[in-house]
Amino acid sequence: MGTDRYAYASRLRRVDAIPKLWLSLIPLLLCVCCDSAAVGVATLLLMGGLNVWLGGQGLRTVLRFLKVPLAFLAVGCLTILVRPLSPEEGALWAVELLGRFRWGITAEYRDLSLMVLCKAMGAVSAMYFLSLNTPVTDVTLALERLRVPKLLVELMELIYRFIFVLTDTAGRIRVAQESRLGYQGWRRSLESMGTLVSMLFLRAWRQGERSFTALESRGYKGRLDTLPADAVPGKWLYAVLAGVSAAQLGALALERSLLG
Repeated sequence: MGTDRYAYASRLRRVDAIPKLWLSLIPLLLCVCCDSAAVGVATLLLMGGLNVWLGGQGLRTVLRFLKVPLAFLAVGCLTILVRPLSPEEGALWAVELLGRFRWGITAEYRDLSLMVLCKAMGAVSAMYFLSLNTPVTDVTLALERLRVPKLLVELMELIYRFIFVLTDTAGRIRVAQESRLGYQGWRRSLESMGTLVSMLFLRAWRQGERSFTALESRGYKGRLDTLPADAVPGKWLYAVLAGVSAAQLGALALERSLLG
Protein backbone atom coordinates (compact mmCIF):
# COMPACT_ATOMS: atom_id res chain seq x y z
CA MET A 1 0.00 0.00 0.00
CA GLY A 2 2.18 2.82 -1.28
CA THR A 3 5.09 3.86 0.93
CA ASP A 4 3.65 1.92 3.89
CA ARG A 5 5.06 -1.26 2.34
CA TYR A 6 8.57 0.10 2.84
CA ALA A 7 7.78 1.76 6.18
CA TYR A 8 6.79 -1.56 7.76
CA ALA A 9 10.05 -3.13 6.53
CA SER A 10 12.23 -0.22 7.70
CA ARG A 11 14.88 -0.62 10.37
CA LEU A 12 13.30 2.39 12.12
CA ARG A 13 9.82 0.85 12.13
CA ARG A 14 9.80 0.27 15.92
CA VAL A 15 11.41 3.60 16.80
CA ASP A 16 9.17 6.26 18.34
CA ALA A 17 7.52 8.34 15.61
CA ILE A 18 7.95 11.76 17.24
CA PRO A 19 11.78 11.96 16.82
CA LYS A 20 11.36 10.82 13.21
CA LEU A 21 8.71 13.49 12.70
CA TRP A 22 11.03 16.23 13.94
CA LEU A 23 13.93 14.79 11.95
CA SER A 24 11.83 15.26 8.82
CA LEU A 25 10.09 18.53 9.66
CA ILE A 26 13.00 20.70 10.82
CA PRO A 27 15.32 19.95 7.84
CA LEU A 28 12.33 20.52 5.57
CA LEU A 29 11.67 23.95 7.11
CA LEU A 30 15.34 24.89 6.92
CA CYS A 31 15.45 23.81 3.29
CA VAL A 32 12.38 25.85 2.38
CA CYS A 33 13.23 28.95 4.42
CA CYS A 34 16.83 29.25 3.24
CA ASP A 35 16.84 30.61 -0.30
CA SER A 36 19.81 28.49 -1.24
CA ALA A 37 20.43 25.82 -3.85
CA ALA A 38 23.30 24.47 -1.74
CA VAL A 39 20.98 23.86 1.22
CA GLY A 40 18.55 22.07 -1.08
CA VAL A 41 21.28 19.79 -2.45
CA ALA A 42 22.64 19.15 1.06
CA THR A 43 19.15 18.24 2.32
CA LEU A 44 18.57 15.94 -0.66
CA LEU A 45 21.83 14.08 -0.09
CA LEU A 46 21.60 13.96 3.70
CA MET A 47 18.01 12.77 3.96
CA GLY A 48 18.48 10.33 1.09
CA GLY A 49 21.56 8.99 2.84
CA LEU A 50 19.65 8.59 6.11
CA ASN A 51 16.95 6.63 4.27
CA VAL A 52 19.60 4.19 3.06
CA TRP A 53 21.85 4.15 6.13
CA LEU A 54 19.36 4.28 9.01
CA GLY A 55 16.16 3.09 7.36
CA GLY A 56 17.74 0.30 5.34
CA GLN A 57 15.94 1.34 2.17
CA GLY A 58 17.56 0.37 -1.10
CA LEU A 59 19.21 3.13 -3.09
CA ARG A 60 17.13 2.19 -6.13
CA THR A 61 13.95 2.51 -4.07
CA VAL A 62 14.85 6.02 -2.91
CA LEU A 63 15.82 7.12 -6.43
CA ARG A 64 12.64 5.64 -7.88
CA PHE A 65 10.50 7.65 -5.48
CA LEU A 66 12.50 10.81 -6.22
CA LYS A 67 11.85 10.43 -9.95
CA VAL A 68 8.12 10.96 -9.45
CA PRO A 69 8.26 14.63 -8.30
CA LEU A 70 11.31 15.33 -10.46
CA ALA A 71 9.22 15.11 -13.65
CA PHE A 72 6.70 17.66 -12.37
CA LEU A 73 9.40 19.96 -10.99
CA ALA A 74 11.33 19.90 -14.26
CA VAL A 75 8.27 21.18 -16.15
CA GLY A 76 7.58 23.83 -13.51
CA CYS A 77 11.19 25.06 -13.43
CA LEU A 78 11.27 25.20 -17.22
CA THR A 79 8.51 27.81 -17.14
CA ILE A 80 10.69 29.87 -14.79
CA LEU A 81 13.84 29.37 -16.83
CA VAL A 82 12.46 30.36 -20.25
CA ARG A 83 10.51 33.61 -20.16
CA PRO A 84 9.52 36.54 -22.41
CA LEU A 85 12.20 39.22 -22.73
CA SER A 86 12.13 42.85 -23.74
CA PRO A 87 14.22 43.81 -26.82
CA GLU A 88 16.85 45.59 -24.74
CA GLU A 89 17.12 42.97 -21.99
CA GLY A 90 20.35 40.96 -21.94
CA ALA A 91 20.10 37.20 -22.14
CA LEU A 92 22.26 34.09 -22.05
CA TRP A 93 20.15 32.68 -24.87
CA ALA A 94 17.22 34.15 -26.76
CA VAL A 95 15.06 33.48 -29.78
CA GLU A 96 12.49 35.57 -31.63
CA LEU A 97 9.11 34.08 -32.47
CA LEU A 98 7.08 35.40 -35.41
CA GLY A 99 9.32 38.43 -35.48
CA ARG A 100 7.46 39.97 -32.54
CA PHE A 101 8.05 37.91 -29.40
CA ARG A 102 11.44 37.40 -27.78
CA TRP A 103 11.92 34.49 -25.39
CA GLY A 104 15.11 33.47 -23.67
CA ILE A 105 17.12 32.65 -20.57
CA THR A 106 18.72 35.21 -18.27
CA ALA A 107 21.30 34.60 -15.56
CA GLU A 108 18.88 35.77 -12.88
CA TYR A 109 16.10 33.35 -13.81
CA ARG A 110 18.56 30.53 -14.44
CA ASP A 111 19.73 30.82 -10.84
CA LEU A 112 16.13 31.14 -9.62
CA SER A 113 14.95 28.00 -11.43
CA LEU A 114 17.95 26.04 -10.13
CA MET A 115 17.27 27.18 -6.57
CA VAL A 116 13.57 26.26 -6.81
CA LEU A 117 14.43 22.80 -8.17
CA CYS A 118 17.01 22.11 -5.45
CA LYS A 119 14.79 23.39 -2.64
CA ALA A 120 11.82 21.34 -3.80
CA MET A 121 13.84 18.14 -4.20
CA GLY A 122 15.41 18.66 -0.77
CA ALA A 123 11.98 19.14 0.82
CA VAL A 124 10.63 16.04 -0.92
CA SER A 125 13.62 14.02 0.29
CA ALA A 126 12.95 15.14 3.87
CA MET A 127 9.32 14.04 3.61
CA TYR A 128 10.34 10.71 2.12
CA PHE A 129 12.41 10.02 5.22
CA LEU A 130 9.22 10.16 7.27
CA SER A 131 6.96 8.30 4.84
CA LEU A 132 9.45 5.50 4.07
CA ASN A 133 10.24 4.82 7.72
CA THR A 134 6.99 5.54 9.58
CA PRO A 135 3.58 3.95 8.85
CA VAL A 136 0.67 6.38 8.66
CA THR A 137 -0.93 4.95 11.79
CA ASP A 138 2.22 5.80 13.77
CA VAL A 139 2.24 9.32 12.32
CA THR A 140 -1.37 9.97 13.36
CA LEU A 141 -0.71 8.66 16.87
CA ALA A 142 2.32 10.95 17.11
CA LEU A 143 0.23 13.92 15.99
CA GLU A 144 -2.30 13.16 18.73
CA ARG A 145 0.51 13.16 21.31
CA LEU A 146 1.62 16.54 19.94
CA ARG A 147 -1.87 17.92 20.67
CA VAL A 148 -2.96 18.24 17.04
CA PRO A 149 -6.79 18.57 16.95
CA LYS A 150 -8.42 15.14 17.04
CA LEU A 151 -10.82 15.98 14.20
CA LEU A 152 -7.92 16.80 11.87
CA VAL A 153 -6.14 13.55 12.75
CA GLU A 154 -9.27 11.48 12.12
CA LEU A 155 -9.84 13.18 8.78
CA MET A 156 -6.27 12.31 7.80
CA GLU A 157 -6.88 8.66 8.72
CA LEU A 158 -10.12 8.45 6.73
CA ILE A 159 -8.71 10.25 3.68
CA TYR A 160 -5.67 7.99 3.65
CA ARG A 161 -7.85 4.91 3.91
CA PHE A 162 -10.08 6.03 1.04
CA ILE A 163 -7.12 6.61 -1.27
CA PHE A 164 -6.71 2.85 -1.48
CA VAL A 165 -10.44 2.22 -1.66
CA LEU A 166 -10.59 4.50 -4.71
CA THR A 167 -7.48 2.92 -6.23
CA ASP A 168 -8.87 -0.59 -5.82
CA THR A 169 -12.28 0.39 -7.21
CA ALA A 170 -10.74 2.17 -10.19
CA GLY A 171 -8.54 -0.83 -10.92
CA ARG A 172 -11.50 -3.22 -10.90
CA ILE A 173 -13.54 -0.98 -13.22
CA ARG A 174 -10.65 -0.59 -15.64
CA VAL A 175 -10.02 -4.35 -15.78
CA ALA A 176 -13.70 -4.89 -16.57
CA GLN A 177 -13.58 -2.23 -19.30
CA GLU A 178 -10.40 -3.64 -20.85
CA SER A 179 -11.93 -7.14 -20.93
CA ARG A 180 -14.70 -5.64 -23.08
CA LEU A 181 -12.23 -3.80 -25.38
CA GLY A 182 -13.16 -0.47 -23.85
CA TYR A 183 -9.83 1.17 -24.67
CA GLN A 184 -9.54 0.31 -28.37
CA GLY A 185 -9.17 3.61 -30.18
CA TRP A 186 -9.08 7.23 -29.03
CA ARG A 187 -12.85 7.78 -28.97
CA ARG A 188 -13.67 4.62 -27.04
CA SER A 189 -10.84 5.34 -24.60
CA LEU A 190 -12.32 8.76 -23.81
CA GLU A 191 -15.78 7.26 -23.36
CA SER A 192 -14.45 4.52 -21.09
CA MET A 193 -12.44 6.98 -19.03
CA GLY A 194 -15.50 9.21 -18.55
CA THR A 195 -17.55 6.22 -17.45
CA LEU A 196 -14.80 5.14 -15.05
CA VAL A 197 -14.63 8.58 -13.40
CA SER A 198 -18.41 8.86 -13.00
CA MET A 199 -18.79 5.33 -11.64
CA LEU A 200 -15.83 5.84 -9.31
CA PHE A 201 -17.50 8.90 -7.77
CA LEU A 202 -20.79 7.07 -7.23
CA ARG A 203 -19.17 3.97 -5.74
CA ALA A 204 -16.95 6.06 -3.48
CA TRP A 205 -20.03 7.92 -2.22
CA ARG A 206 -21.82 4.64 -1.47
CA GLN A 207 -18.75 3.18 0.20
CA GLY A 208 -18.49 6.26 2.39
CA GLU A 209 -22.10 5.85 3.51
CA ARG A 210 -21.52 2.16 4.26
CA SER A 211 -18.39 2.94 6.27
CA PHE A 212 -20.20 5.57 8.35
CA THR A 213 -23.08 3.16 8.98
CA ALA A 214 -20.59 0.49 10.05
CA LEU A 215 -18.93 2.95 12.45
CA GLU A 216 -22.25 3.94 14.00
CA SER A 217 -23.26 0.30 14.45
CA ARG A 218 -20.04 -0.20 16.44
CA GLY A 219 -20.73 2.68 18.81
CA TYR A 220 -19.02 5.54 16.97
CA LYS A 221 -19.39 8.75 19.00
CA GLY A 222 -17.27 11.09 16.92
CA ARG A 223 -13.91 9.66 17.94
CA LEU A 224 -11.71 6.92 16.46
CA ASP A 225 -9.58 5.27 19.11
CA THR A 226 -6.41 3.47 18.04
CA LEU A 227 -4.30 1.35 20.36
CA PRO A 228 -0.66 2.47 20.34
CA ALA A 229 2.05 -0.07 19.60
CA ASP A 230 5.16 -0.53 21.72
CA ALA A 231 7.93 1.72 20.45
CA VAL A 232 11.64 2.01 21.12
CA PRO A 233 12.71 5.47 22.36
CA GLY A 234 14.50 7.29 19.59
CA LYS A 235 16.18 10.12 21.49
CA TRP A 236 19.42 9.42 19.65
CA LEU A 237 17.71 10.71 16.50
CA TYR A 238 17.83 14.20 17.99
CA ALA A 239 21.62 14.04 17.75
CA VAL A 240 21.22 13.06 14.10
CA LEU A 241 18.84 16.02 13.69
CA ALA A 242 21.43 18.38 15.16
CA GLY A 243 24.05 17.07 12.75
CA VAL A 244 21.78 17.42 9.72
CA SER A 245 20.77 20.96 10.69
CA ALA A 246 24.41 21.93 11.25
CA ALA A 247 25.32 20.54 7.83
CA GLN A 248 22.50 22.51 6.19
CA LEU A 249 23.58 25.75 7.84
CA GLY A 250 27.19 24.98 6.94
CA ALA A 251 26.19 24.55 3.29
CA LEU A 252 24.39 27.90 3.44
CA ALA A 253 27.42 29.66 4.94
CA LEU A 254 29.78 28.07 2.41
CA GLU A 255 27.59 29.08 -0.52
CA ARG A 256 27.37 32.69 0.65
CA SER A 257 31.11 32.91 1.28
CA LEU A 258 31.87 31.58 -2.23
CA LEU A 259 29.36 33.93 -3.88
CA GLY A 260 30.80 36.86 -2.02
